Amino acid sequence: MIGTAFNLRKPYYTGMWIMQAMKILIDMGHPAHVHFFKNAIWELERRGHSVKITARDKDVTLRLLDAYKIPFETRPDGWRPLNLFKATKFVADTAEAFGADRLVGVHNPYVARAAHSLGKSSILFTDTPGTPFVNRISVAQATKVITPECLKGMFANQTTYPGCKEMAYLHPFTPDRGVLARHGLSGKYFVVRFIGWTAHHDSGVRGLSPERKRELVKALSAKGQVVMCNESGEEVPEGCIAVRKPEDAHSLLALSSGYLGEGATMAKEAAVLGIPSVYISPLGTLPPIILMERAGALVRTMEVSGALEALEGEWRRAMVNDVLGAIVGGIVG
Repeated sequence: MIGTAFNLRKPYYTGMWIMQAMKILIDMGHPAHVHFFKNAIWELERRGHSVKITARDKDVTLRLLDAYKIPFETRPDGWRPLNLFKATKFVADTAEAFGADRLVGVHNPYVARAAHSLGKSSILFTDTPGTPFVNRISVAQATKVITPECLKGMFANQTTYPGCKEMAYLHPFTPDRGVLARHGLSGKYFVVRFIGWTAHHDSGVRGLSPERKRELVKALSAKGQVVMCNESGEEVPEGCIAVRKPEDAHSLLALSSGYLGEGATMAKEAAVLGIPSVYISPLGTLPPIILMERAGALVRTMEVSGALEALEGEWRRAMVNDVLGAIVGGIVG
């Protein structure tokens, strides 16, 4: 028929109706994004969709993608004006060559701006309020913003899900007990994470001083072995055990006697896994952290003594929900 365009892509059956398979580009800028999206990627592909990954070489992001056998293309860094342009152009060019129907990311300006330039839909996930500048060039331009319920009302075009993003890959979760032998662990041990405070939402914030870090590790060593899961570039103190492979981190966390550290994501991961979680940070305004703190699944402090005392207190496991379903549904819905 004249004037009719035919979409020859393979349809798939959902159990209720037939839907058209889509091409989806996902951009990742942080190791946590690999964990957040990995199960969704496999589920989307199982349903017949095609997924393309672009990723920034940040910390262990690319190592995790390799470990999970997820193909990717490395994109330029962003933030500085020229790099912001380069990263956005790379994502746009890759999406256009791939024939992407939708572009997806986490609080991601490159995805939002690239999708806008191509006339495509952009879907951004986030669990932080963000900063005014980053919000203007990311979530404010997105077709859809998907967040935990604790951020409800913060963004336009927003949909929400119950729980927190860490439940997408840690509920359910079965740890690999082989990590204990691989790291020479026996008996009680704790996981510690120090970060570089370089993320956009960490602007102007300072964490523990080197002296305080040494004090914490020394005091914790008296209670058991210490496993360090630091950001790249952060020193591993003498006598501590470094995580050998980034994909071992969650198993080590799940089998530990507790977590103490500056990393908010790992603090929430520990809470979801049901182990004592002490978040050492001056940041007290992150809604998921506040929610877990009120539920008794997490403690936030800036004092080393307070962190150690908190480990001896009573703990409740964070309530868990099917966040994976919300991710997949949000992308294709």
